[in-house]
Amino acid sequence: MLKHKSNLFIILVALIFVIVASATSCKTLPQGRKVDAIELLDDRSAFYIAIPKKADSDLIERIIENNIDKIPESQAKAIAQRIDKAYIGINRSRNVLEFQAAIDASIPLNYIPKVLNEKNGWEVSKYAPEQSQSVYPVYKSKISISFPESKIVCLGRNVNYMIDRYDMLCKMPEDTENQIYSELDEQLIDYLKSAEDEIRFFANKPQSFLTILTGTNLDLKLFDVKGFFVTDPNFDSQYLLSLEFNFKNEKFLKVGRGLLILAFGLTDSQEEIIGNNVLKINGIRIDKNQLYKVLVL
Repeated sequence: MLKHKSNLFIILVALIFVIVASATSCKTLPQGRKVDAIELLDDRSAFYIAIPKKADSDLIERIIENNIDKIPESQAKAIAQRIDKAYIGINRSRNVLEFQAAIDASIPLNYIPKVLNEKNGWEVSKYAPEQSQSVYPVYKSKISISFPESKIVCLGRNVNYMIDRYDMLCKMPEDTENQIYSELDEQLIDYLKSAEDEIRFFANKPQSFLTILTGTNLDLKLFDVKGFFVTDPNFDSQYLLSLEFNFKNEKFLKVGRGLLILAFGLTDSQEEIIGNNVLKINGIRIDKNQLYKVLVL
């Protein structure tokens, strides 16, 4: 596991202070087409995660309460309500984790410069996309972050790319709002956007994802892996994990199935083979703290 705290946590703390500093409602900047946060991610990540607010109401609250002294529980709950859904693309090599996140939120833009400023260790710059008259503030400390509008937060890898995407999309005709324009595969987008009551993930480069999840270098010859976490109704401290492995052919499925049974300690009742190359595994119990470490939150 990584020895240092995630940069994502640093940004979350910064957002918390932005929100706490504000006693007013958010004011959205005028714009044309509504931009969907997932449209801003690039296709360079090994796997993608959608974390809706409804999936685990305690997730953000735990981070706030455990890392900010004497914060009232009621205030932590109010802050958590500001975040609707986070879409995160993740890469990891050795002990280095790289992520790119686009977040549906509600952030008071007029208070951001009061918190993310040079006095607090942030380098503030302006970024203007090519052939655009719009200028967007970019805040950089250990990681870059930008708020192209009050409803969207961009942070992590290649923030300028996400701003370019936003600037292009928000100026398209309003009648294009119902169509998603993205570099990501349509199947991946549909799967993540459908996340409502569970944390969903889709690994189109599954090798990296499996290494993080199992701690073992499993080469299973897969096209992709997808699945979701839901809170165990019988134990609030753990998730139930469901996985769907899309193998390259039937031969690889048979070999991979044996390795996965050993890796997860599965019983026959937890697995199901669909067609010739898809293996579904249901009901894997995983402690919530274990998932937080996987996500490096």
